[in-house]
Amino acid sequence: MTGRGEWVDSIRYVKVRRHIHWLEQKTERLLYDLALTRTAVVSHERTFGVNKVIDMSCRPVTGNSWFLYLHTDEGLFAFETEEHPEPFIRSYQSLKNW
Repeated sequence: MTGRGEWVDSIRYVKVRRHIHWLEQKTERLLYDLALTRTAVVSHERTFGVNKVIDMSCRPVTGNSWFLYLHTDEGLFAFETEEHPEPFIRSYQSLKNW
């Protein structure tokens, strides 16, 4: 991932990982940053060029979590967040319209 100095904005997202260990299912909640730079939206797994991101939207999941949806020319990507994604979406829209 690019250095924090290059970030325009970021939002923390949750990735749930489940695995079986000795016949017992374990659940791990991993936290990552979704970073917005002038040229890309960067997750821990992939980078989306800003020109490839068509739109962003969000929906509440529970009282304290949301899904942030990245609409790209490769499909729809969902990120579960525990903070409201609206400020991150506004940062993207400002960058896109600049």
